[in-house]
Amino acid sequence: MGRRRNNPNLVDELIEGRWTMDQDEFEEKNYSLSSSDMSKVASAISRMEDEFMSDNFDFGV
Repeated sequence: MGRRRNNPNLVDELIEGRWTMDQDEFEEKNYSLSSSDMSKVASAISRMEDEFMSDNFDFGV
């Protein structure tokens, strides 16, 4: 099995569509990425989730 090429367009598509894309479609596309691109997607999603959680739990204290 050869090494997968980076696909910045698909990385952007997955990051932008994370909350609206069908889960199965997201996973299929994500698993087609190179390991470095998968890491980029995971990192971006983690930052979005952290930001979302901090916004929801900021009670102005």
